[in-house]
Amino acid sequence: MRVARDALSGEDAWGTSARTGAPVLRHALADHLGVPAAELAVTSGIRGQVASLLAGATALVVERPTFLSVPRLAAQYGVPVVALDWEDILDGRGVPEGATVWVTSPARNPDGRTLTRAEADRLDELAGAGRRVVVNQAYHWCVPDAPRPRAAILVGSLHKLAGGGTALGWQVTPGGAGPDRPAAGGPPTAWQHAWASFIGAGGLELLAEAALEAPARRCRRFASAVRLPSGVELRYGDGPSLSLLLPDGTSEEAAVEALGGQGLAVGAGAAFGWDRAAVRLSFTGVSESQVAGCVEGAEKALAVRSPA
Repeated sequence: MRVARDALSGEDAWGTSARTGAPVLRHALADHLGVPAAELAVTSGIRGQVASLLAGATALVVERPTFLSVPRLAAQYGVPVVALDWEDILDGRGVPEGATVWVTSPARNPDGRTLTRAEADRLDELAGAGRRVVVNQAYHWCVPDAPRPRAAILVGSLHKLAGGGTALGWQVTPGGAGPDRPAAGGPPTAWQHAWASFIGAGGLELLAEAALEAPARRCRRFASAVRLPSGVELRYGDGPSLSLLLPDGTSEEAAVEALGGQGLAVGAGAAFGWDRAAVRLSFTGVSESQVAGCVEGAEKALAVRSPA
């Protein structure tokens, strides 16, 4: 309540913010993220920026696996979509000139992968060769000091911390944000001031522990404890979810049903563009005391469903 009262008491609370966001919020976000305030613009989130980031692109080259909302938007805009593994993207194989390259780091959904410094540097080389490189930092709080490409556009939002209706995100553009908002802007001025006060008081650290950091620890605990049958491959890293790649001939739908029947939060791998049968397990909302039950349930479900 205090941050809201303080924000509403300001003389400009009901005015219109600068196109790149209220300066107080730009500086609060920049300090929190460790980026120059002059390069940061306030936005309404990630998806609202997709159209501007694809402007003039010959194609969207998107990581595989990934959350499929961005490639679906690109297809709606008539931009060709090329899905590639990170290894192919980093080697430049199949990456058209003039393409927008889109990757997620840190803690990529659905397998938790994070760029190394060498991989981030390689993306800088692609940016220098005429590609627009975008790094989705939706899971920034899982690895706050993760390596970042220096020439990439960084996008992110508070949705993973505060919910999908927060309508607050950022875009960091090397060389400066410029005078114009990159896409739909953030919340009204008073709420931007309130968020700035909340961030300055350490509010995001509190949200991050509950929403991302604790679930990521439980995901890693599960991954270190679970015993998987032959042919099932575990892919996990820094995030609150992991993927299980299933043996040839395994029904993805049946695996989802079996794991869900054991009480696990499970989604089909097809929703993330895996090129083989897979499932994603999420540990958001899983308590410490429930991890052992998740391990037992997964082992039981997979032992039944995997081919002999």
